[in-house]
Amino acid sequence: MSARRIFQLALVLCFFAITIIAQETGTEPDPIKWTIKSHASEPVKAGDRFLVELTAQIENGWHLYSTERVEGGPTPTRIVIPSGQSFEMAGEIDSPAPHSSYDPNFQVATDYYDGAVPFSIPVRAVANPSASSNRLRLQVRYQTCTQTICLAPKLLELETQVQIVGVETDRKQSETKAGIEKVSAALAIGTMVPDFEFTDFTGKTRHFSEYRGRYVLLDFWATWCGPCLADIPHLRETELKYRARGFEILGMDSETLGQEQVVPGFVRETDARAREIVHTRGVTWTQATSETSVPAAVKIFGVNNLPAKILIDPDGRVVARVKTSSELDDLLARLLNAKQ
Repeated sequence: MSARRIFQLALVLCFFAITIIAQETGTEPDPIKWTIKSHASEPVKAGDRFLVELTAQIENGWHLYSTERVEGGPTPTRIVIPSGQSFEMAGEIDSPAPHSSYDPNFQVATDYYDGAVPFSIPVRAVANPSASSNRLRLQVRYQTCTQTICLAPKLLELETQVQIVGVETDRKQSETKAGIEKVSAALAIGTMVPDFEFTDFTGKTRHFSEYRGRYVLLDFWATWCGPCLADIPHLRETELKYRARGFEILGMDSETLGQEQVVPGFVRETDARAREIVHTRGVTWTQATSETSVPAAVKIFGVNNLPAKILIDPDGRVVARVKTSSELDDLLARLLNAKQ
């Protein structure tokens, strides 16, 4: 076996190890380190322009998607200056040319970065009497993947000090914001699933108890989850094969899973992408909106990464947390054949 092939196999094993650790501990790897630096060497006044350099240091094997949105693809990198400050964006962000290639996670061509990537951000100081801080805050929303793993989109806030004429430096540090309510444990096999309410893609209020009497697969997915999208053809075949024998799928769109801060614009964008995926890929089963799916995912089922699939029996009890398509096939063949 060649040295190159050995290296590739070792890299794949490393990625699988990362996935297993994340699933067992409920944590995700952090493959990108961000740094921010202002190039304003002197105090600025309203109207002055300067550059801020934001650098992403990407771990080997991972990549960061570019700022361009690809239909049916990953979440693009977005860098904004939140309102309410004494600063605003003063033009287009400059960054290196990204790489472009076919992405197996999303099955489309995507643009991405690797290594160290500097983003040069033009900023203008503005008169804002209500803003008393000399700290410039940037928000970055981004998604990272390898060839086999995709992490949920993240929202990161960074800040750097920029002295403004007439405003004293604010030295107080922000308190850490409270995160999403933590779950003590996921539902164990054999546990009764409590009834929960959700809104489907037509806007209708529904209840999980409607599925009593049938086996139901809860499919937690998102448009940024490549493996989730890759599962759709198999789920279509499975639903068609077993529906008449008492099996249904309930799609749990989970666009905002793992995000402590949710920007309304991002929610609208991902909701539209989810509906686009459902329409273009021939998904026929009911879909719960992200707004109602994510609370159930976190508080009831202890889902903290995707893809996640949970099979529920006709009495409403957890049968299995399904990891692979073949496992789902084996379970349904055994359970539904025994039912006949």
